[in-house]
Amino acid sequence: AVVSTQSTGECSGTYSTCEDLWNALENGGRVSGDRLWRMPLFAEYGDLLKSPTADVNNISSTPYGGSITAAKFLERFVKCDSWAHLDIAGVMDSTQSSSYLPKGMSGRPTRTLVEALRNLAR
Repeated sequence: AVVSTQSTGECSGTYSTCEDLWNALENGGRVSGDRLWRMPLFAEYGDLLKSPTADVNNISSTPYGGSITAAKFLERFVKCDSWAHLDIAGVMDSTQSSSYLPKGMSGRPTRTLVEALRNLAR
């Protein structure tokens, strides 16, 4: 997961197939104070979903790349060209209070999604 690349859960790893959607999410994050980190959708990571007993695994076949393999799993089934996957595992629970979030379950990145929808509606 993205949180394993950080010492603390400071941002949501974000996978997007669309620049407009990514820009709306990134701008929503700036307004809300939630950081997003754009991650790649490299084709090679789709190989981690191969299964000897099923059409596809829904988790990685290795202990690595859980966030991107989740995005690659979604990519197989999403029927529209523009979509995004936000890995919120590292940001959903705040270990300490901040200027706008109490310690505990944070609801992040709900504010970002609301702002992104406002951006896209304009």
